Parts: sequence; C-alpha cells; structure tokens
Amino acid sequence: MLRNILNVVFVGLLSLGSTSAANVDALMADANKSYTDGKFQDAVNAYESIVKQGYQSDVLYYNLGNAYYKSKNIPAAILNYERALLLNPSDENIKFNLDLVKTFTVDHIEPLPEFFMVTFFNNVKKWMSTNAWAYTGILFFIISLVLAYFFWFSYRPNVKRITFSIGVLTLLVTLFSFTFSIQQKNSIVNHKYGILFPSVVAVKSSPGESGKDLFVLHAGTKVKIVDSVGDWYEIHIADGNMGWILKDTLEKI
Repeated sequence: MLRNILNVVFVGLLSLGSTSAANVDALMADANKSYTDGKFQDAVNAYESIVKQGYQSDVLYYNLGNAYYKSKNIPAAILNYERALLLNPSDENIKFNLDLVKTFTVDHIEPLPEFFMVTFFNNVKKWMSTNAWAYTGILFFIISLVLAYFFWFSYRPNVKRITFSIGVLTLLVTLFSFTFSIQQKNSIVNHKYGILFPSVVAVKSSPGESGKDLFVLHAGTKVKIVDSVGDWYEIHIADGNMGWILKDTLEKI
C-alpha cells in the first residue's frame, strides 16, 4: 500500500516537473516569436514571466536584455546582460552586447588600476562557468589518481620522474579549477553589484536626505553595494568614489 502511494507521488512530481518545463518552453517560444515579429514589449513581458517563475539561465537573460535594448530601456538591458554574463562569463555575444549598450549611458567611469596578477587570474577565472571549472577539476583529479598509481607501482625511474612531474601539474590544475569554481559560485550567490535606474541619482555623504550631495550618477551605471542602513545603500564605483543612495534607485544584479 505504502509503495503504491509513493509511486503515485513520484509519478505526480515527475508530471508536475514535465508540465512546468513544457510551460516554460511554450513561454520561451512565444517570447522568441514576439521578438522576431518586432513586438519587443510583448517579448519583454513573456521573458519576465519566465523569470518570475524562478527560472534562470544566461540565454534567458541575454534574450531579455536584447528585448529591453530594442524597447530602448537601457538600464534594464544592462541589468540583464550583466545577469547573463554572471552565469556565463566567457560568452562573447553577451560581452559584445553589454559593451554596445553601455555606450548609450552618460557615465563612463575609468576603473582604478589593479595589480597585474589580480587582473590575470580574474581573466582566467572568466574563461569558464562555475560548473565547467568544477568538471575540469574532477577530470584532472582523476588524471592525478591515475598518475599516482603508475608512480607508486612502477619500478622504472623514468616513469616515476615523468608521472611525478605531470602529477604535480595536474594537482595544481585541479586546485585552481576548484578554486575558480567556488569563486564563480560565490560571485553568483553573494553578488553585491547593482544597476541604477533613475535618469539622475544624487550620491550623498551620509544615509539620509540631510546628507551632502557629493556627486551624481546616471541610469545604467553599475555600482558595488558595501553597506546598508535603513532605506539607504553605501556604494562604491569603479573609480574609487563612494557615497550613499536610496535603495529604490538600484536593481541588484
């Protein structure tokens, strides 16, 4: 009796998942058709309905960014391209479209220079997604185990030297791969950046209307959130300037 009940529940869950997936596929097809037909706002609405169901993918955000761009909503386009790039940091189409849409913003902020090794490792980390780095780490860990087997059970000195040298390299690749995978995952889960939406945002010296206006930023600018007090965020921008803005002026990436 219990087994039959469990089978019914299991089949029901599978059916629910299939129905939900089919619904998303149908919405995606409708959104894509609206986009190709030039009905960009309809495409935006359809893509957003998928996002509201809890689905996330670089393709979904990329398409949504394209639809917002065609609808001339530049901040929303930037927001969704950034979300797509966060999930797939090596995609050249996302990078190209993001760079293109940024040319329509007012603020062109020059980032502070960073140590060249930091830049190098950050660029390497963006070669692949978090899952791709994890799979790479698993692959090279298995290779390391195979090399360790030949090292311990071979009686030929040349084989021991070669397997030891290559084994050290594969272990290093394993370590870096898992590190990059964890860092990529953390950057997605604990992302602290956002995009400004109002045409003009006053950045203040303290969290409150009484704070002094330090400078202004404009729609589409990317900022880093470093603190939160009440209705205010403390933000940093790429050139090192900082201040406080109202939370409702920003949409988190």
